[in-house]
Amino acid sequence: MKQYFKIAVVASALMSVIGCQSTNEETTAVEQKSEVNAPVVSTFEALQKQYNLDKTVFDSAAELKIYSEDSYSVMMDEWNEAKEIYLEVEQEPALINEEYSMFSSGSYSAKYIALIKSANLQLDKLKTYKNKADTVLSDAIAQMNYMQSIDVAKYYPQDFSSLYNQYKALFVTVIEEDIAEAQTEQAEFLTKAKVIEINTSLTIHVKPLEKEFSQLTQKGFKAIAPISYGQTKAELDKTKKAVQANNRDQDLITDVVAKTRFQLDHLKNMAAEVKLLKAVKNGQFEQSVLEFENKLLSISQAINGDDYRDQPLRMQTTEILSAVQQMHAINNTADLEKKIKELNSEIETLNGTIEKQTDARANVQKQVLVLTQQLERNDNLINNLNSVIATYKAKEDAEKATVNKEINETQSDAEQQTSQALEATQTQAPVKEKVAETNTNNAEIAAVESSDPKVESAAIETTASKISEQVKTTDTDIETK
Repeated sequence: MKQYFKIAVVASALMSVIGCQSTNEETTAVEQKSEVNAPVVSTFEALQKQYNLDKTVFDSAAELKIYSEDSYSVMMDEWNEAKEIYLEVEQEPALINEEYSMFSSGSYSAKYIALIKSANLQLDKLKTYKNKADTVLSDAIAQMNYMQSIDVAKYYPQDFSSLYNQYKALFVTVIEEDIAEAQTEQAEFLTKAKVIEINTSLTIHVKPLEKEFSQLTQKGFKAIAPISYGQTKAELDKTKKAVQANNRDQDLITDVVAKTRFQLDHLKNMAAEVKLLKAVKNGQFEQSVLEFENKLLSISQAINGDDYRDQPLRMQTTEILSAVQQMHAINNTADLEKKIKELNSEIETLNGTIEKQTDARANVQKQVLVLTQQLERNDNLINNLNSVIATYKAKEDAEKATVNKEINETQSDAEQQTSQALEATQTQAPVKEKVAETNTNNAEIAAVESSDPKVESAAIETTASKISEQVKTTDTDIETK
């Protein structure tokens, strides 16, 4: 493409060199001026990055076309030309800094940036138009979005095309700053659009029902089952009016359409039964009546096991209906719910009682544990006291034995001294007196030493008796708990 372009340029230059000189100078000046504020892209990687950003912006700008087709067209022309330049550089990256044209000093990258700058100017215009039109034409925009959502163009292509042209003209009026005119045209647009919208809703929801009802009419269902036919027609008319008045209420439409569908099916079933009766030969209807009676019997048997065949058919149906009502009363949902609430209340009360009993039991177990530990401590104390008493008794016995031995030894010494004193002369009286005093002192000492263990033993026995009484009291408390 580059070579072809250069060949064409050279041929043109040879034809009119002088005329082109002034033009080339002006073109170069304009391009240089446009490149003053353009970003510099000197490598292919930088150009590729810029291209990816621009592609994301301009490829997603189709929704802005409605706001100004002229500005959108100029913007896309600039973008498409810039895209062609990038594709050339992508095939031959060395071109990025070469001159794009013989008549200018601008490079490929500079030309690309200049085109993107021009496209951005148009994009800014479109955004400005959008902000203004979204405010003035908000109702028309919402209406068109809804009509597109229900695919009006599928059912009324010509009407929708005409309406869409009227819709686009509203944005032109806004751009021309004629807001009052735009609002007037918007009101006209909304009136026409609402009619097409309602017709579309009828086509989607009601027309299939009308078509089916028309087919039943052609088959003579009006004469076969006139009552059911009239009920179906009334339901169909009711559905049509409901859709016309509330064509956006999907829940209501679903409900009325289902009711009409039910009536159509009922009409077809009723006509089929009538045809069966008419097909009975020679007026022999007994078999048909017996079949109907057997159906009623199976119903009554399923309800309560009764057999009403001894009564007229009308009475049989009445009895069956009464039995169904009684069964419904027995299984009344309200009564069951009331009983469930009462049972739930009782369960809550019982749960509260159980929790209280559980807490009380836990407290008793804690008290038993405390008393058990106290009893163990008392048992240990008693065992320790018994050990102390046994030790003191052993000590007491040992001390008694020691005292008795000392007394015996003292008495033997006294007897020996007495015999010696008898043999001595009377002049030795002072010695006797001294010996007597010595014996007296030894006897007192022995008496004092022998009395101390008894006192200690009595004190120990008194303490042990008090502890035993305390232990008995503790045991009595535990048994009481």
